[in-house]
Amino acid sequence: MDSCLRRNDTQPDQYYYDMHLFRSKATPDAEGYFTTVPADAVQADQMTAVTLNGHKIILTSWEGELYAFSAECPHASTDFAKGWLSRYKVTCADHEYCWDIRNGRILWPEDENYRLKKYPVKVEAGIVKVKLD
Repeated sequence: MDSCLRRNDTQPDQYYYDMHLFRSKATPDAEGYFTTVPADAVQADQMTAVTLNGHKIILTSWEGELYAFSAECPHASTDFAKGWLSRYKVTCADHEYCWDIRNGRILWPEDENYRLKKYPVKVEAGIVKVKLD
């Protein structure tokens, strides 16, 4: 398994991206999903931040699947916008803790039990929708 990106790693620049911010005060649909951004705005290896009812959420994709997770690091509450995303791994800038966005499990350090907060996400009519729990 590849190691997580670290602040001092010498990785190609392609792994580091700026985040886009989208804010919504909309009400959810009948199933509880909020409308966010067009699906083509969510790219692999890029973080797109949306704020829904005060919850900052990161949207990204990996191998054709969309993922939505809390922008707040479960370990130290740092904003993941200051961190890195590489393929399916998100790394916090403060302590370099790393999570798997596919299942929310921590990858590094392996002896910790923190879980990444994930949200249900779907695409309808070309628009990404996220359900808050």
